[in-house]
Amino acid sequence: MKQVFVVYETDAWHTIANRDSKGIYTSKRSAINAIVKNHEIDLEEIFEDDRLERASRRVLEAEAKRIIRKELEMNYQTQGYSTNYDIEVWNVNDWG
Repeated sequence: MKQVFVVYETDAWHTIANRDSKGIYTSKRSAINAIVKNHEIDLEEIFEDDRLERASRRVLEAEAKRIIRKELEMNYQTQGYSTNYDIEVWNVNDWG
């Protein structure tokens, strides 16, 4: 059985009505990589104000990518941001 991974961008409440398809991928890794590379989550939502002032933007962006990747690898979704991402796994039968 094959699997495809469908990525959705959604709101803070993961509302189905506010869900936009962002792509279909053939592996979990490629779905996560696409989200991490193209996410619309503001750094201000991930880090506290004092952290934003002390670290460079490049360091914060790299750490944000690590945080987002870890969330997606464990839960197949991000949580707690105004823009979130869900990954649905669809099983595809080879019964053709």
